Amino acid sequence: MKNLLTALFFLFSQVCFSQSAPSVQLTAVPGWGGGGQLQGVVHNTTTGDHAIAVYIFLEEAGGWWIKPSAAAPVTVIRADSGFSAAIAIAPTDPYATKIIAFLVPVSYSPPALEGGDLPAALLDFPYAVICRPHGERVVSWSGLEWTVKRSIGSPPVPMGPGPNLFSDRDSMVWVDAQQRLHLRVARSNAGWSCSEVICRSSLGYQRYNFDVAGRTDLLDPNLIAGIFTWDDCSPLAKPPNNYYREIDLEFSRWGDPANSNAKFVVQPYDAAGNISRFNMTAADHSVHYFDWKHDSILFSSTWGDSARRWTYRNKTYLPEPGDENLRINFYLYQGLPPADGKNAEMILNSFTTGLPEPGRLPGNINIFPNPFSDGCQVEITLRQATEAEIDILNLQGRCIRKLFAGKPDAGTIHISWDGCAANGRILPPGVYLLRFRSVEENRVVKMVKW
Repeated sequence: MKNLLTALFFLFSQVCFSQSAPSVQLTAVPGWGGGGQLQGVVHNTTTGDHAIAVYIFLEEAGGWWIKPSAAAPVTVIRADSGFSAAIAIAPTDPYATKIIAFLVPVSYSPPALEGGDLPAALLDFPYAVICRPHGERVVSWSGLEWTVKRSIGSPPVPMGPGPNLFSDRDSMVWVDAQQRLHLRVARSNAGWSCSEVICRSSLGYQRYNFDVAGRTDLLDPNLIAGIFTWDDCSPLAKPPNNYYREIDLEFSRWGDPANSNAKFVVQPYDAAGNISRFNMTAADHSVHYFDWKHDSILFSSTWGDSARRWTYRNKTYLPEPGDENLRINFYLYQGLPPADGKNAEMILNSFTTGLPEPGRLPGNINIFPNPFSDGCQVEITLRQATEAEIDILNLQGRCIRKLFAGKPDAGTIHISWDGCAANGRILPPGVYLLRFRSVEENRVVKMVKW
């Protein structure tokens, strides 16, 4: 159960109204590919006058489906304000990537959807929504954990982007002894299979650095290598973001050998000024980054003695952080096979952020071990007695645990952190920040939890 919850909740986008208004909260969600009950609780409402309408989204089944069924479209709220709904009825239901629960009056008849879009009128009701990645295999790379995307069905059903088949087999996605990430496009019994990994942490504003091996300029015209942010639930957030908080580095000729082979993109791609195209030339190694800030995104690609820079400042489309995740994929343009008919491979040497690297830092803050799994020790040396605070933050800068507040004597403070939030919830693997504040200084150190 611990693994189930921690594997899900760091990717969940849960939208609730303020506590002064009626709201719905999801408290337990089955893992992708598994059964079990969706559980939640409502706040600030008369339970006897309301019910819950649950829908799940299945790309392979054409959209949104009501649960438990069209014949049983609502879930009763218990006297203790809790509810429990069966969402895995049909064979494909466990593979839903979005789950939404609406708080509706008992007199309301929710649309009995069996595919298609959610009616806009439903979004006027209080709701909570979660999104979960399309896969269950997890790989560790560059200090973070990544879910490997997988197509479902027998035979497997193509899905976006593409449409393509995505495989999570070890021969398609793996981390080698040199800690390099490998993604492949390869012929399989079902056709051509592609690969994608989804970071299980949301990293928000900062600089995203990528070290890429190989000749990306020589990719087959039908191959696409993408590095991008994506928030599957962003259109259902409040306020909504209809462009999925998507920021792209892409290497491809998009089916036409005459096209340039690389581009920087901020979605929507078809808005004026949202794409910068360029050509990368012969180089066995390249380095790329985008530096995402509240007022701009600076893109950079460097290969050999050449470089390309682009700064994006259009506030109309500049995304704000939400529950986006970094994703890396290697796939086929419009699902077309490689023009040369050959398998292909993309290799990334590393991914880092623009924050200080983990480890025992020089100066007055040491964290060890770092990275860690079950907990770590923090040592902070003070030159004098001073008022100080030590907090754990997520990468959006929100405080999730206060470790210390007071006026210690000069010397070394020794503090343990068990990897849990303030409410005792075990935090998922990912990157966290330790913030030390005193009269003398204000420092932030990156911590990585496996």
